[in-house]
Amino acid sequence: MRALVIVIVSLFISVQSFGQLGGVLKKAKDKAASEATSMDGKGVQPDACISNVEGRLKSINDSYYPKFQKDAKGYLGSPSALWFARKDFEAARYFYTGGKQGYGRPGAVTCDQGPATIDPRYKALKDKMDAAEAKVKEMEKAKGYEFVGVKDNNILYKDIKTGKELSADESGNI
Repeated sequence: MRALVIVIVSLFISVQSFGQLGGVLKKAKDKAASEATSMDGKGVQPDACISNVEGRLKSINDSYYPKFQKDAKGYLGSPSALWFARKDFEAARYFYTGGKQGYGRPGAVTCDQGPATIDPRYKALKDKMDAAEAKVKEMEKAKGYEFVGVKDNNILYKDIKTGKELSADESGNI
């Protein structure tokens, strides 16, 4: 008799838990259905895209630029200091433009069609992108370099005084 009571109580608890699981699954399914989708039908994850952009900009705003403001000469004397700041900005650009521009890797969470057409929350990122790029350009100019572009996933610079474009290895060390 005791075993029968235990089985009945266990069954009751299992049914309740299963019911709760069903509710959780329904909410997840509804959320997935409400997400924007790209032309090819793949789900787009705007929260992940926004998070990727903001994460890269955060490193510029909260780490690189404050260090530059505190001690420009010391910060810019560090090997690869500018490269890391520019890399993070170009990675933000990669996520922001759906992988069409910037520095990134295939398979990263981006928005296929570009930010403004996918989610209106991306429009607010435009000002953040512009402000972060201005900070990176200020640091580059202070050290005497200008960003040329991203070629073959390499960040390239040129020396402002000589106009000489640096190799990928040289650019990676400024």
